Amino acid sequence: MKLFAVSAMAVVVLIAGAAGAQTAIQAGEWETTEKTALEGVQPMPPTTKKVCLKANEAQLERLLFPSPEEITQHGCKYDGGTKTPGVLNATLSCPPAGDMPGVDAKAEITYSQTSYEGLGQLTAKDKSGTTIKGSSTLSGKRLGDC
Repeated sequence: MKLFAVSAMAVVVLIAGAAGAQTAIQAGEWETTEKTALEGVQPMPPTTKKVCLKANEAQLERLLFPSPEEITQHGCKYDGGTKTPGVLNATLSCPPAGDMPGVDAKAEITYSQTSYEGLGQLTAKDKSGTTIKGSSTLSGKRLGDC
């Protein structure tokens, strides 16, 4: 059960904060939605949140990944992957720490200046070798100014 909680948290981390990257989107109020499924776990309801992006933080990564400070603090590694117009491929890998399992996550997101959609994949493995895999359908749209 503890691995489930950590896995769910890791999926949330995929959409929680900012990453210092350069995938520009329009500043303003954004609504993001995530629907997560973990193997062997009852389906979770989708989660939706609103985020106000100022001009200096208007990057897709701001809506999808932890900040560079959070990544460093947890010993994680972020790779923005190849830069293709309209597509973001990125990975995040965090080592096990204490009772927390190691987590490997990747996302492939198709985006425009005012919307995005894509899929995130997650694998969490605890010290005993128990592995949980999951996926998240990620989407977002700009609502207007904030």
